Amino acid sequence: MFRVFFLTVKIHRPIPLTRWIRFRLEAWLFSIALRMIPLLSRESVIRLANGAGWLAFRLSRRDRRIALANLDLAFGETLSKIEKRRLVQRSFTSFVLTGLDYFWFSCDREKRLRDWVVVHNENWPWMRREAMVAVTAHYGNWEVLGWLTISNGATVGSVAKPVKNPLIDAEVNRLRTQSGQVIVPREGALKSLVRILKGGGTVALLLDQDTLPAEGGAFVPFFGVPVPISTAGAGLALKLKIPILMAYCTSDAKGVYHCYAREFWMPEDIRDLSAEQVTARIAASLELQIRNEPAYWLWSYKRWKRRLPGFDPARYPFYADC
Repeated sequence: MFRVFFLTVKIHRPIPLTRWIRFRLEAWLFSIALRMIPLLSRESVIRLANGAGWLAFRLSRRDRRIALANLDLAFGETLSKIEKRRLVQRSFTSFVLTGLDYFWFSCDREKRLRDWVVVHNENWPWMRREAMVAVTAHYGNWEVLGWLTISNGATVGSVAKPVKNPLIDAEVNRLRTQSGQVIVPREGALKSLVRILKGGGTVALLLDQDTLPAEGGAFVPFFGVPVPISTAGAGLALKLKIPILMAYCTSDAKGVYHCYAREFWMPEDIRDLSAEQVTARIAASLELQIRNEPAYWLWSYKRWKRRLPGFDPARYPFYADC
């Protein structure tokens, strides 16, 4: 048994000694961050994110190469090499800030949300306490969107991908549930999500990652190249006749977050569409947002790693498989 903070985590399978040591070291660093980062001023958090983002861009050669290949696919020659490199560095900085703010907002969250988060589109029904599927991406700070919705009195359920380190995974889930979020295990997730929606809650989904067709994904165009995306959000909305919200949260130079809705589709807007067609609409909305403000997306993710059979393989990046 391994003990982190005040939690006890059982690892049932034997693991190599080197991995055990790494897990312990990562958990120790996580514990320090959880205690120290909330003590920093907002200005210090921003400076730390800028510095760490710059350093990550310089040192993460593999991630930098993937990100630049993705930008080549998405923007071609409409952006110069210098512009693409600047975008990658800003993307790294945005992702680092999201990680730092996971810790920073863990202390006195409600006050910090009031002080450092601005809600736009307040006349839209996106903050209402009714069942809906809320869709975003690994873009800006998706965690803040969830906290904001919970602070407004809504129940938010999401499917969380386990962290590889089980010691950190246990603490991450504890912090999420402590904030009021309902964490749904991936196995048998659909029934739990339906239950949340039937109870008037919100299901939050990040739909910019690879999902095999065998696991509920469908190939839809994304920046002109087909990729498999989960149809879960579309399927839930169509099945239960509830709206779909496309929402995002980005930060400015001072560290103030701006949360806003881009689109809100009522059941009658999508009732004549298939789940795959709604998923294609979701992908198009995500693409439009990323095109407008590309620096906030996680460009280092292998988004185009799975090729659609029969589609021109030359359109995919170097890392794509068969």
